[in-house]
Formats: sequence, C-alpha cells, structure tokens
Amino acid sequence: MSDEEIALVSRVRPKDSAQDAGAKARARARLHAEFTAPSEGRRRVARPRRGRRFLAVGAAAAACAAAGIVVVSTGGHKSSSPADVTTRTLELAAATVETGAPAARPRPQQWVYTLKMEKYALQNGDVVGPDAGLHGKVKVEEWWRFDGKRTASSVQNGKLTVQGILPSMKSRPPRHKEPGVDNYTGGPAVVRSTPNHLYDYVADLPTTPGALLARIRHDSGDAGHDVSTFGSIAQILSDDRLMPPKANAALYRALALIPGVRVAKDGTDYAGRHGIAVIFGNGKGVQEIILDRRTYHYMGDPTEAILSFRVVDDAGQRG
Repeated sequence: MSDEEIALVSRVRPKDSAQDAGAKARARARLHAEFTAPSEGRRRVARPRRGRRFLAVGAAAAACAAAGIVVVSTGGHKSSSPADVTTRTLELAAATVETGAPAARPRPQQWVYTLKMEKYALQNGDVVGPDAGLHGKVKVEEWWRFDGKRTASSVQNGKLTVQGILPSMKSRPPRHKEPGVDNYTGGPAVVRSTPNHLYDYVADLPTTPGALLARIRHDSGDAGHDVSTFGSIAQILSDDRLMPPKANAALYRALALIPGVRVAKDGTDYAGRHGIAVIFGNGKGVQEIILDRRTYHYMGDPTEAILSFRVVDDAGQRG
C-alpha cells in the first residue's frame, strides 16, 4: 500500500473510542453471574442464537449436563474444551480472591480459631450431647497459638484440651508441667502446620504461577506425577486461614498448570455444601478442592469442611 493510500485510509477510518475503565469489571461481573446462575438459566444462555455472540473472557460459564464439567460459550456454535474451562475458571477465581484485603499478622500470643466438620476417629467420651449420633461427621474446634508453641482443641463442644508443641517428639517436655497444658505433641509435620510457619512460608512463595508450581513440586518431593503437588496445595489452602490474597491467587493459577486438573460444576464438601470442584486424579486416587461459588475461597473437600475461622486472644474463645 502506498503512502497516499495509507493516508486516505487513516482519514476515513473511525477513531477508536476512549477506553472504558469499568469494562473489564462489568465483563467479569457478567461472567460471574452466568457461572453462578441456576442450571436451567445456564442452559438457556448456552443455547446458540442467530446473530448473537457471548463474551468468554476470564472464566467458564455454562454446564455440560452429561459430563458434569463446566463449559462456557465462546460464540457461534462452539464451546470451550474442558482444559480451557479449567484455566478460565481458576483464572476467574484467582482474579476474584486477589482483590481481597490482606489479613494483618497476628501477635505472637494470639490464637487462630477454626471450626471444622471432619471425619473423626471416635473414641469413648469424644462426642457428648445430642450430636453424638452424627456417624463420624463431627464438629472439631481448633486453636493454634500464632507463635507455634501451643495448640488446643474441642470436639462437639467437649472439654478443651491444650497441648504444648515440641520441635520433635524425641524432645523432652519440661520437667515440671506447664500451667494450662494438658500434654505435648510435636514433630516436623506439626511444626509445619503452625500458623507462624505457614504464614511465613506462604508469604515467601513466588507469585508467578510457573515458579510457584516448581517450588511446590520441589518442596513436596513430587515424584513426577503431581499427586503430592496437588495434595500440598490442597493442604495449604486447608490449613492457612491468613493467606495473602496474591498468594491465594497464585496457588489457583498454579493448579491450572497441573496436567489433568479439571473443574466440575458442582461438588460438595463434608458438610454437604455445594461449590465448584477442582479435581485431580481418577478412581480411588481422586483429590478434590471445593471453592465457594461466590467468593471462590476454599470451603473444604469431601472429607472436611471449614465452617468458620477468626483470630482470637485466648484458647477456648470463639469470637
């Protein structure tokens, strides 16, 4: 094309409209509404219509009834593949959680309180009151002192038991029993689960998805099949109630990079609450993470449900 032709095209070509700063937010809101709509509504939206296109930016939207896998219309008569849906759904989840306000670092002697429903190895006296017939679905309350020196628990509103935490179970407990401590627990696995350790570990993780995935693979000692990698990410999401929003988002994006990870439109945690299921593996080796459909925060998995949490000043305090 000659210079004269280029100049002519430039004069007759309409000027670009000014960018709308809220367009991205509105598009995300439309996708979120479509994704969380009742199933019947999603089927109506996904039906092809002449002359109409559907925006597919950031997340999966409609449901594939036969496979139970979330899909989203991308315009025309085509739908996204399950791999595309997984990537887009987890990107929407990441983009949503990373806008949250970071939690303040607790003081060393504050406690992180969590109310869970989980499978529990019932023993005589563990469960009291009218909830004793829950057939293994037991409400467990946990308190972890932020400095990692104490943990406490109560099962079904039963007795509060406080344990001191030792670096190793081979370590000798203090010669004289410490006031308010019933017994001792410890070892590397326990220490890694303490709030201060988790807070520092997660805050130090890379926020670039590829680098984060490589770090988790290394730290989990993965043998190359990502079983322990997925499990490690699931464990972090389960244990760390104070996770920085950007770290939470990076973990979701890292999950999307794991081969074989898929998203299902409807999963349930151990309390029977419905959410988005992020699934890895097949058969007996399947692992799941359940995310809230509205906030995209971790809810639990088929063997655990996180019902509430907060930072409190004392063991036994709930709010």
